Amino acid sequence: MTMPKKVNLVSHTHWDRAWYVTFQEYRIRLVQLIDRLLDILAEQSEFTYMLDGQMNVLDDYLEVRPQRKAELQALTRSGRVQVGPWYVLADEFLVSPESLIRNLKLGHRVGEEFGGVMKIGYVPDGFGHIAQLPQILNGFGIDNAFFWRGMGTEGDEMGTEFEWLAPDGSSVTTILMPWGYHTASNLGYGVHWGDFSQMQFDMELAQAKLAQFIDKLMPMSNIDTLLLMNGIDHQEAQAEIPEILDQANEHFGDAFIQQTSLQQHLDDVRQYITENNINLPCYEGEFRWGRYSEILQGVHCTRLHLKQRNHQVETLLERITEPIIVMAHLAGASVLEQQDGTDDLLQTAWKWLLLNHPHDDMYGCGIDEVHHEMEYRFSQAEQIGKFLARDNIRALARHIDFTEQGGMPILCVNPLNWRREEIVEIEIDFDFDDSTADDFEIVTADGTNLPIQVVKDEMLFWMETLKANRKRRVTVLVSVSLPALGYTTLFVYPRRLPRPQFEPDTWRVEPNVAENRYLKLQIAEDGTLIITHKETNVIYKNLNYFEDVADIGDAYSFCPLQDDKPISTRKTKAKVTLHRIGSNAVTYEIMHHMNLPQQINEDRTRREGETSIELTSLVTMERDCPYIHVKTNFYNSGKDHKLSVVFPTQIDVEVAHVDESFAIVEREIDLPDAEGWVEDPTPLMHQRTFTDLSDGMQGLAILNRGLTAVEVTRDVNGTRIAIPLVRAVGWLSRDDLWTRRIAAGPLVPTPGAQCLQEGTYEYAILPHSGDWHAVYQEAYNYTTPITASRADTHAGIDLRDMNITRDDPTKITHIPFPREGNLPATHCFLKLEGDGLVLSAFYRSKEYTILRFFNITSKMVEAILTAKHPLLSAHRLNLNEEPQEQLVVDEAGQVKLNIKPNQIITMGLKFA
Repeated sequence: MTMPKKVNLVSHTHWDRAWYVTFQEYRIRLVQLIDRLLDILAEQSEFTYMLDGQMNVLDDYLEVRPQRKAELQALTRSGRVQVGPWYVLADEFLVSPESLIRNLKLGHRVGEEFGGVMKIGYVPDGFGHIAQLPQILNGFGIDNAFFWRGMGTEGDEMGTEFEWLAPDGSSVTTILMPWGYHTASNLGYGVHWGDFSQMQFDMELAQAKLAQFIDKLMPMSNIDTLLLMNGIDHQEAQAEIPEILDQANEHFGDAFIQQTSLQQHLDDVRQYITENNINLPCYEGEFRWGRYSEILQGVHCTRLHLKQRNHQVETLLERITEPIIVMAHLAGASVLEQQDGTDDLLQTAWKWLLLNHPHDDMYGCGIDEVHHEMEYRFSQAEQIGKFLARDNIRALARHIDFTEQGGMPILCVNPLNWRREEIVEIEIDFDFDDSTADDFEIVTADGTNLPIQVVKDEMLFWMETLKANRKRRVTVLVSVSLPALGYTTLFVYPRRLPRPQFEPDTWRVEPNVAENRYLKLQIAEDGTLIITHKETNVIYKNLNYFEDVADIGDAYSFCPLQDDKPISTRKTKAKVTLHRIGSNAVTYEIMHHMNLPQQINEDRTRREGETSIELTSLVTMERDCPYIHVKTNFYNSGKDHKLSVVFPTQIDVEVAHVDESFAIVEREIDLPDAEGWVEDPTPLMHQRTFTDLSDGMQGLAILNRGLTAVEVTRDVNGTRIAIPLVRAVGWLSRDDLWTRRIAAGPLVPTPGAQCLQEGTYEYAILPHSGDWHAVYQEAYNYTTPITASRADTHAGIDLRDMNITRDDPTKITHIPFPREGNLPATHCFLKLEGDGLVLSAFYRSKEYTILRFFNITSKMVEAILTAKHPLLSAHRLNLNEEPQEQLVVDEAGQVKLNIKPNQIITMGLKFA
């Protein structure tokens, strides 16, 4: 056996907060694990240990053992226990890029009282890695990454040490752990699993296992130092490690084996590179293949309702609550108006959300109870976000001048960095006895009468703290023009003028045909959509049909049934009705009836039984919108299957362009040769807001709201996009899949993963000219709501709605709503100019107003930021909000900055 000069062994545990048992059961073991670890560390002065790179492990332990905090702090500050940098070990694909940043930020903040976090990009168990992770890590002063899964055949060339480049050129020295974070787990116990409490230690076995993995890793190493990981899921520390290594050093005379840290291993790697004047191989892009380990891409649509829920709450916090809080602050709202403690409450909401981001939770591959508990945490984050948004809209509205009009003000807020002209659905809460609700008009601040379309009218009652709300809510569609990063005000009056009409050449509706200036929509007898894109004159046919296939896989991996024949709604009779028509939009209801097998038979060789699924799609064309909205609803009554919505095209291309975190990535459609892989490659992949097929002249993009999986495959006439809506399986893991060589977890039944429940799925169809550059703004518009709310509401009792204490209303003098604010009825707070710049975040920190954006293109862009409020200073920050350089603010209140291709920029602004 060829020996390295040095072997670094890192003792650790990998801590899944919840997985095949619940959080609280795991916590019982966590308390036991850290208690015993502290005893070992007290007895063995040279022993070191890593607590899995996530600070929530300490939070969960200290909630039970607060009396041992000082003891832990002394160990972390000395470096004998390594912690952080993450708060939780999240999946990189399934959460938003902002969530990854807030995750690292919270990890660093929690780590401050423990002497700081380790500056190690430890991502041991993610099912693949995003292309921009090196840039995100660099933003926190982390210049390295350690990971396991995701390598394809490029790993044979890269080896275990290489440089990984992000699209902007950021790099991290990367250590691949090709066979996992558990190469030296349970030394001397003969098991791979994490428990050895009932086993007798065997020194010879420990030495044999060390030798085995040294021999296995040596051919892949580019240097003379190897990394062995002594730990696995929920494994306790091994007190025998010093003795094991003492004997190993006697036996392996050519190598020095030591218990140490990931930081020491990184230092050794860099020392070797420097001393030998070598360049490590370089790689640019994402990792999502299963050459050395299972990659488990089926998780992108396992328990899809949880992914949709996560999207809703992330969108609420990032795109609604945080920007509105900033706008209220810049408008001059006092602490009292914004509610004292707003910042801390917002961080509390983020913490609740991040506790749902540990990888097993977000994958949907835990036992059913684990995922039931996620709903509670989503609810806690959502409640805080919604009520902070409500209160801060009220605070903002008190500083706006509504005197140009006398009607009821409706405030519409745009959190994106470009102007938007859209049809917006607005819920107008009239007082329950306000006759204006019977027939009203909506005008702009300059008195322009807007066309409106009433879509719902209902009486509602809800409570706030010390305030009852008995309202008549009328929901309307109305065309709104909004400035970037700002708001506009509409005003509601009793109707005085005839409603505006439009010329037939810009808006035409028939029973099965609708047409606006962008598109012509036709509905075929089988319910598929035929869309003509007027600019290119390209016709897309057979769009939006449904296809069902068997799935004999588990929560981790889709596994098709061999010789299975897909069941489709193509060429079946659909029921099409004109659901809603008006001046701003038309909606068709398309109903399909699918007869499906009920489940897989007992020996898992065929489908059996019968069930039926009724699918209802509401297909909407808006008067002035370039895409078609679709909302599909059905109750899933079938088991062991994958049901997708399909969009075939005649576009014949080699790659699809997919929105990923802070980047548009190019993914090859044809799968790689995978002979000898641990898991076969699959077309099932992750997406964020859209997937696009285009040949540079014409294209079709499918936008989505929280539908995290997509498949792009060859079709008889070109290429098709399919979006899974349900993947129903009954097992956490299995060991008999023909697409995967090993089990991915315990063989535990998970009946909840069959998703026998109702679901609603929202997506949009966007034909376009050019390539994906014509798509991204529309996609972000689609996923980022314009917040619209009645602007003259207030907290506090209104006796007209409910008077449970029988007070006399005549004895109360109400404070009138202040309509004479200091801001105009339409206002832009900040203007960010530059083609290809996309806003990621707009929020308050303790020291700054934070503005984060990125260049989505591969070209250098000049960013021009114009402040509409007196700007005292501007700094470029890293992602950890630490100043990097002071920027020049000119006399016009502008800041100019050159942005590299695919670069993420964080600015810290201070206003007068």
